[in-house]
Amino acid sequence: MKGLATGLLAILLIGAAASAGQLEMAIGGGPAAISLKEINGSIGVINTVIDLLNETFAVHPDVTGSVGQLDPISSGLSLCAEEWYWLTDWFAFGGRFEYLRSSSAVSGEYHGADLSTIDIALGMNSVGFLLDGRATFLDMGIVLSVQAGVGYYYAAFDRSVTFQIPVEYPDVISVVPPEGTGRHSGGTFAVELGISLCYPITSWFSIGSSISYRSGSVERATDRDGAGLDLDGDGVTEGLNLDGISVQIAFSVDIDLSLTEEKGVAQ
Repeated sequence: MKGLATGLLAILLIGAAASAGQLEMAIGGGPAAISLKEINGSIGVINTVIDLLNETFAVHPDVTGSVGQLDPISSGLSLCAEEWYWLTDWFAFGGRFEYLRSSSAVSGEYHGADLSTIDIALGMNSVGFLLDGRATFLDMGIVLSVQAGVGYYYAAFDRSVTFQIPVEYPDVISVVPPEGTGRHSGGTFAVELGISLCYPITSWFSIGSSISYRSGSVERATDRDGAGLDLDGDGVTEGLNLDGISVQIAFSVDIDLSLTEEKGVAQ
């Protein structure tokens, strides 16, 4: 059955390519926003602990130093590569690969009886593979289209944490981020909706821009031992929410895939 399905799909794609006559290939990139709601909630907890330490040691006679705030992981860079088969003049079917990177880091020291260091570096990488449909509803020199896709995203979250509290701190802090390095990862199905604007420079080369919204969430990211991600040390694992918006500038080329064309007969 799998062989039959594969054969039928290959026949459909070959037939589509032969009849459509146009293959569009594009690369692009731009800024992206990403939710990571649970991760950023844990970053807020870590910043609360850092604020508590800073306030305490700002008036402590035996300790100097301070640590800055850890920025939320809410924006980054996205890159994509796309391929579209134009089945008609106004509708195309294709696939897309998308890469997204976002990170945050902070470092500082307290000088007391001993040197205490807080050094946190966090990074999130994701790759997505989507099947898309695109429909053109305006073509008057500038081409305006809408597109929708569904696919699979794989996300990996890297952490490197050193969190040393000076012995001079008078109380016990119940929630402290666990120290160490590690990678937690997982996958999820996602959907993406967008709108694009394209301007043909020549008959085969175009430049355009797009804005799209993605929705998908890795409910549980695990390390190589199967342990969940607990960034702030409160005993509750965090997921990786990939919801967000991407804005990209793209460059595309058109390739004629027609298998037949009219030719003049030389006399």
